[in-house]
Order: sequence, then structure tokens, then C-alpha cells
Amino acid sequence: MSSWRAGAKQRSVWHRTGPTARLAVGLIAIGLVGLFGLTEKSLFGISAPWPHAALWGAVGWGAVGLSLRPMFALVLVGFAQDVAFTAPLGVFPLINLGVYALSAAVSDTYDIDTDPIMNWLAPLALFAIGFVALWVLASSVADHAVQMAPLALSFFSTAGVYFAVSGLFRLGRRPGETAGSAV
Repeated sequence: MSSWRAGAKQRSVWHRTGPTARLAVGLIAIGLVGLFGLTEKSLFGISAPWPHAALWGAVGWGAVGLSLRPMFALVLVGFAQDVAFTAPLGVFPLINLGVYALSAAVSDTYDIDTDPIMNWLAPLALFAIGFVALWVLASSVADHAVQMAPLALSFFSTAGVYFAVSGLFRLGRRPGETAGSAV
């Protein structure tokens, strides 16, 4: 019983889970939220904003650095978004991968996990960049400026839900592991 010590904290099942399983759970969550987002949601005749769940993965998975499996997952989810929103193929994978790369760069530059201000500020800034890119690309495809109010509401729902479920999208690094080698 050498592993039991008085006052020792037991690690949860999630913390003992490897990065590949965490990636799969996050991908399933993104898929479920995306599928439910395809239905019309309204409250008293007002359309409810639905979060862009793929950005949760881009921000959370990017915190461990660049890696191929999260990129592949974001490209697949992005193509599904392109089909669902009848966007030109490649728009959503471009946004997802751009936010993912920026998230990896930010987490490599700043200590996001231990700094409480950066833990809130970085995801908000990354979501804002993703939504601005989405607005620019949507406006360029539509040949006119797309309304910003629905995108702003989706931004707030995306950020609000992310902070509640962000642990699902943290792949985690083992001690001494370099960026990009977790998955």
C-alpha cells in the first residue's frame, strides 16, 4: 500500500485518461453539439444562439501544442460544418486550424494553465479572432457585410459554454513532455 498516503489526493479517471481518449471524448462532444445545432432552437419566437463547438476543440486542443490528430479532427469537423452551413468547402477547416495554431502559439508563449487571467483572456481573444475570421469570410462570400448580431450572440454562447466544459478539451501534458508530443 505504498501508493496510499494520508492526505494524498486521488487522481480522477479523467486525469488518468490518455490524450487520445480525451481527444475522442472532445470530438464526440463537438459532434453532438453540432448535430443538435442543426435543429431550429427558439425561445418565445426568438432564435437562440448556438455555440460553434469546433472552436472549443481548437482552443482547448491547441493548449498542448501542434499535433496531427487534433488537426485532422478539426479538418473533419470543419468539412462537416461547411456542408451543414452550405459554405464553400474549406472555410471552416481554415478557421478551425487558424484558431488551433494561434492557441498553440499563445500557450507556448504564456503559461495559460497556472495564470488565472490568461486562462480567461486567451480563450476569449482566440474565440474573438475566430468569429472575426468567420465574419470576414462570410461577408466576402456573400458580397455584403453579414449581420454581426447573430455572430456576437454565438460568440457569447461559445465562450460561456467553453468555460463550463473546458476540461473536456484539455489534452494535458505529462511532466517533461514538450509541446506537440502529447497526441
